[in-house]
Amino acid sequence: MDTENLSPEIIEILEEQSLPIREMEAVEDMCIQIFDKEGRSICYSKGCEQIEGHRKEDILGKKLGDVYTISKNKENPYGSLPLTVLKTGEVLKNKHVKFTTYDGHPLDVISSTYPVFSKDKSEVIAAICVFRDIGDYIKMANTIQKLEHDLSSTNISKRNNGTIYTFNDIIGESNSIAKSIEKAKKAARNTAPVMIIGSTGTGKEVFAQSIHNASSIASGPFVAINCSAIPENLLESTLFGTCKGAFTGATESIGLFETAKDGTLFLDEINSMSMKLQAKLLRTLETKKIRKVGGNREIPISVRIISATNQDPRDAVKRKQIRADFYYRLAVISLELANLKDRKEDIPSLIDFFIMNHSNVLGKKIMHISDEAKDVLIKHNWPGNIRELKHVIDQSLYLADFNDTQIDTYHLPKYLYDNYSKGKLTSGSPRESGKSLKEIITDMEKQIISDEYRNNGFNVSKTARQLGLTRQNLQYKLKAYDIK
Repeated sequence: MDTENLSPEIIEILEEQSLPIREMEAVEDMCIQIFDKEGRSICYSKGCEQIEGHRKEDILGKKLGDVYTISKNKENPYGSLPLTVLKTGEVLKNKHVKFTTYDGHPLDVISSTYPVFSKDKSEVIAAICVFRDIGDYIKMANTIQKLEHDLSSTNISKRNNGTIYTFNDIIGESNSIAKSIEKAKKAARNTAPVMIIGSTGTGKEVFAQSIHNASSIASGPFVAINCSAIPENLLESTLFGTCKGAFTGATESIGLFETAKDGTLFLDEINSMSMKLQAKLLRTLETKKIRKVGGNREIPISVRIISATNQDPRDAVKRKQIRADFYYRLAVISLELANLKDRKEDIPSLIDFFIMNHSNVLGKKIMHISDEAKDVLIKHNWPGNIRELKHVIDQSLYLADFNDTQIDTYHLPKYLYDNYSKGKLTSGSPRESGKSLKEIITDMEKQIISDEYRNNGFNVSKTARQLGLTRQNLQYKLKAYDIK
């Protein structure tokens, strides 16, 4: 800490915000640096030393220009994010920044910078800069792109086009699943963009692969990407590719649009994509051309787009998470998948399918499930949908002895049978259960709160609204009933 130049006012304000400088300097997994209004470094965390390779005593007290290369231009008139914040008082969050330290060490980071105002709010007296090195992420993204390209030209997948599933692999006899399959087969007759809407675990990629394999471009590659799994600042280069020298560590690489040439590009969790990237992707869909990051040449593409979202896209449009024009372009055909709790008549077929496919592989003799165990599974609400059901069957098979011939209730996860038992208990009278009316009502309240909390993805505010409780009241009950 630069005690000579450190303003008591800055110390006081930071401590009021629970940001003591000594504790911030001890942080090792990220760089936290604070600059005073003159641009001098007054705090330099251990994470900064590890990322930048400098010692704290060599940095404290020095101005930005003495430590880093300042490059001013029209887009960046002050030359750096901390100087911009000190001059304007703006908050600059999640910026992809490339800079060079004074000894020539290049860095690629995701940075957020925040102003610290004087007590009377009349001026900015400091700027807090927090960043993480993403050089390794960039290398990883380039490796992923290369692997995607290599896999598309090998025989590693079941069908030699990057897919596993067809419509024959979709299990179920309910009206809702039959209607979804019928609509998906119609979508496969053309190459219009398709948006698949469904909660996590409902089988969105299974339908996407099935549509591809029933289409006229089935011989082309099927390339899938989860848009929420890659840092926002790297998603663009992952999709469009990069030109050598576009940024630090960038090499000449092709993106997923080129990898999926004459095939299908599946964009999962499209609602997590930034509005800025949505605009770029919208232009690509309209012009059928891409431009690599750092490039100036447009490349024609021939790709079918199938997208997926785990929330209602119309709500996402209202909340400004998805651009309206982007939604209309992607959802030429819209396919909605029902939750498993809304098609429970399909559960027995799914159970049989998972048992038949996994029992022999594990060397088990199990061929079916007991009636009571099946009843437990049918009465569960399945917030994780088909994926959760498959996990439960897999876990039960692993726990079964080699001489067992069926899945029974004691093979199931404890939480499932506990919920089932409580349901049976609270459906009886106080005389039958051996409990008082007050105890039964308490059990029922706990069960209702627990079920709603789980069904709402453990979202306190949403659960409180549906139960007609205040958020504070619900939090009290969650704690009292020990609901995790």
